[in-house]
Amino acid sequence: MHSEIADELQFHADLVTAVEEEYTPDYIVHGIHFGEGDPEQGGQHWNFTRSRDEDDDGICTVKEIQEVVVYGGIIACTLTRNNLTCGFDDATAQETMTHKLHITFEIDDETWQAVTKQAALVFEGEDYFQLVA
Repeated sequence: MHSEIADELQFHADLVTAVEEEYTPDYIVHGIHFGEGDPEQGGQHWNFTRSRDEDDDGICTVKEIQEVVVYGGIIACTLTRNNLTCGFDDATAQETMTHKLHITFEIDDETWQAVTKQAALVFEGEDYFQLVA
């Protein structure tokens, strides 16, 4: 049975984190993660990560738990103080089952600073990315 692709998937993240994982001095993965509830019980957890190294495959979008893993395919992404909106091209929408992801959140200033720092590294050089402070 083929599932219908949604125009927009929305949720409110109660977990928002900025991640920087150093696997080696030359291999560091930068990320921003948004989660709501338990992904094994119908919750939504979406991560946007990127390694800024010579093997950079672009931005990796993951819907946990490894339900969706795609590289690239983002056509628009806006991060504001209380939401992230991300649009996907048609091929990626087939994978994510949505054309647009809209995540709302409430975070403190320290978390906001960490998220914007990592988002700048994840989306560096991507013309479609907008940070609205």
